[in-house]
Amino acid sequence: MRNKEKLVRRLLIIVSSLFVVFLTLNRSPVTRGEPQGIPQSIDFEVGRRPEALLFDGGYIWVANQQSDNLMKLRASDGLNMGTFETGTRPVALTYDGIHVWVANKMSNNVMKYLAKDGSLVATIAVGQQPEGLAFDGKDVWVANGGDNSVTKLRLSDGASCTYMVGQRPIGLVYDGANIWVVNNKSDTLTKLRATDGVKLGTYRVGDSPTGIAFDGSNIWVTNFYGNSVTQLRASDGQILNTISVADGPVGVAFGNGYVWVANYGSSSVMQVEPKRGGVINTVKVGKSPASVIFDGTSIWVANGGSNSVSRLIL
Repeated sequence: MRNKEKLVRRLLIIVSSLFVVFLTLNRSPVTRGEPQGIPQSIDFEVGRRPEALLFDGGYIWVANQQSDNLMKLRASDGLNMGTFETGTRPVALTYDGIHVWVANKMSNNVMKYLAKDGSLVATIAVGQQPEGLAFDGKDVWVANGGDNSVTKLRLSDGASCTYMVGQRPIGLVYDGANIWVVNNKSDTLTKLRATDGVKLGTYRVGDSPTGIAFDGSNIWVTNFYGNSVTQLRASDGQILNTISVADGPVGVAFGNGYVWVANYGSSSVMQVEPKRGGVINTVKVGKSPASVIFDGTSIWVANGGSNSVSRLIL
């Protein structure tokens, strides 16, 4: 009798184990490095025509282009911590570790705010119609879309230098050694050495390049009229891939191992797997998304046509 009971128990254990294996093998497959479902989206109301976003380590800053102000949202819950007046048409942001910098397109200047309380520190005249900003660890760079130049603001002594680039520079990114400039009307990127502004190369991309991001090895640029995103190797500017996305891609960011593209014309954000170059998720957001950033846990999107920002929880 005892032997029969032992045999029955062993059979039950074997059957249970096989059932667990069966469930494991037959559940929805999840490949390592691929998303486990579409990110959940939460929207927060901001000012009119939010254009640019910035993460300072604890807060999300929003440049509201048609409200002529800057908003500070707590990244953990989207709570508005303050609204601060800017110049006319604030369209770009960067952070130097202490200060938030804002480019005011129609005021032809940049403003410098203390991040901890939003107090205005300085207003600095730059070129015509500044539309892009970047910080290289020492200095702030400004893309002057109206006069085909970039200005380097040296923070150590307040001096500035200006370098000519392509037609309508509107975006900037720093790759650790060089500044990459998006020349919107030339359909090119210009690579400048950050230390002295020497031009290292000019690289043709798609139709009407707009947004730019760096993933640690490669440069990613959105092509607004080309409905695509181009991947270039940062070391030599070699084009590695051109990926079709949706209508009117504008903003681009790298986060959580993926490239995220804001499609202005289709009111969506696409998640791109960078190694294979495929779109693996499409998330509907507000109208006319223009900017996208990553805060370490979530993706944030500025919806210019909805006067809101979306937080995509990953």
